[in-house]
Amino acid sequence: MRKHFTLNVELTLQGPLLTRGGEMSEPGIDAPLARDRFGRYMLPFSLIKGKVVDAIRELRESDFQFDADWNRYFPKDSQLADWLGLVSTKGSYDPERGRIRFGDFHTDETGSARDNVVERIQLEQDSGAAAGRMLQMIEAPFGYGEEVTFRGKAEFIADDNEAKIIASTIDQALRWVPSYGAYRTIGFGRTQSVKTELQSTGPRSSGNPRVGDILPFRIKLDRPLCIVGRKHSRNHFESLEVISGAVLKGAVARLILDATGSSDQYVREPTSGRFPHLCKHFERVHFTEARPMLANANARPVEAPLSIVTCPTETNKGKFFDAALEEGPALIDEAAPAFLPDWKTADFALVRGAFGWRQLPRERRTRTAINPLTARAADEQLFSYGLVLPEKCGENGLFVWEGRIGLESVPQIDRATLVNELRDLLEHGIVGIGKTRAVGEVEWLPMPTRDAVGTAALPDDLTAITLQTECLMTNPQTLQAHRIGALTEAYAEFWEEISSGSLSVVRFFARQSLYGGFLSRRTNAQHYEPFLLTDRGSVFILRISNLATATSCLNQWVTQGLPTANWVQNRYARNGEPLWRSCPFLPHVGYGEIAVDLECHTRNRFPRSQTKGS
Repeated sequence: MRKHFTLNVELTLQGPLLTRGGEMSEPGIDAPLARDRFGRYMLPFSLIKGKVVDAIRELRESDFQFDADWNRYFPKDSQLADWLGLVSTKGSYDPERGRIRFGDFHTDETGSARDNVVERIQLEQDSGAAAGRMLQMIEAPFGYGEEVTFRGKAEFIADDNEAKIIASTIDQALRWVPSYGAYRTIGFGRTQSVKTELQSTGPRSSGNPRVGDILPFRIKLDRPLCIVGRKHSRNHFESLEVISGAVLKGAVARLILDATGSSDQYVREPTSGRFPHLCKHFERVHFTEARPMLANANARPVEAPLSIVTCPTETNKGKFFDAALEEGPALIDEAAPAFLPDWKTADFALVRGAFGWRQLPRERRTRTAINPLTARAADEQLFSYGLVLPEKCGENGLFVWEGRIGLESVPQIDRATLVNELRDLLEHGIVGIGKTRAVGEVEWLPMPTRDAVGTAALPDDLTAITLQTECLMTNPQTLQAHRIGALTEAYAEFWEEISSGSLSVVRFFARQSLYGGFLSRRTNAQHYEPFLLTDRGSVFILRISNLATATSCLNQWVTQGLPTANWVQNRYARNGEPLWRSCPFLPHVGYGEIAVDLECHTRNRFPRSQTKGS
């Protein structure tokens, strides 16, 4: 049976050494030694894995082949590919993740070098004299010949025999590497010794899943988080603060496949083996978005409605208002209200803070690909990660991420068994989250914390729905008619259909965004068509025509998200394949989460002295 294993590593190097890529540095230092979020000197996980991969390639050269088009070596051995992963092959948008996950290596030692600086100067090739303006100041807390020990780990899922083979392979690879970091050709970062210890990974979960359809949980991350949203640059990846349901469900799916030893790319119904009920009903299990909050907070953050406005007048400084129930344009103290596109930094801080969002610490890491033929930095391959930190040295508070797992679509007879299987699967946490392959320690909550509770006293025939995540709502065919009011018509069609005619649109405050690029090509091989989603925070004021039907729908949507409209199935479904293969924006991975009748709609209405706009 496959289990979770941890290979603890002690890597002793000889100073000086230099690993760059972080932001922390003293004034006057050109090349600082990388530090982690606690201020400790570190060797980044990407450096460790890169060195291990290169060493394995050199030790097992016959198991690799060189691709001149990609200028990279690829493992021919399927076992090595499974361990180490592969980049996307030509025409594919699905990189194969390696089963072995490396963490940052760090040291608590601070070094004994007297001035902590090594100076280097470039020489002119012709004259041999010092080149102008080419003096470099290198941070070197560890002096020449001084030994420093870095500690880290590699984690993986394997059976006992394979675990020993993996541990031996990594141990050999680390010993084969002569040096780590920059300037290794002049003696920096030489390897002195390597110690490894293989052990079973201990539990990384607490509590038990509650009895019921909704399983609330929190996760505490063991390392920085990088989940890339919409890309605004080709070589910089800025992490989102939230962990989407799609990311969580994907990580759990990968965990199921690794734990069961399945060679499939997707979780399928098994004929026998571990987690049979979870595999059978996995498509029906609903994962919501996990949102960051301080560990001592008692309310999950809520996405602020797009109907929120601020006012620039001095009397309204530090206040915000809600225009959702206003029947037409209006001024506040004879000044024009500012909606989100016109907000400044202080406005964002005011509104987001009021809805439970806190500023998370961040750091930036810069990386580069290595040319396998020259062992130098590859041309035009510099890129950086903007990471979100769960905590940071010198700042108060630990951040955790809260989400929920819904079993409403799972048959009642199988729910109890499925919950037990889910608890056993996540005993060692949710592993492999985002680009840093973070591990989330799971805390099962007895009850969901308070979040999108509807308390607004709206008129009896109205309800206000605020999207908490993006949602696929508007039918492109309706929008392509190019009629005046086509957007209103598309939204009216959506609410009419999913509410069985019990809700109709009065007004809305909404934005739309196109999601295309690799995401569209990955899910639609026939032709390129980006997805048009309605943004989170969009507000819809709806009139209730049938109270019983509307109440039933709202109760279902609050827990399961907005259902998928018929046009989505008709437009994106492929013959013989589940819809999620061709359309990623579905309720079972958290899209279409809503809040109903938020208190701000009535509590923060425009002042009575407001002046109506013309």
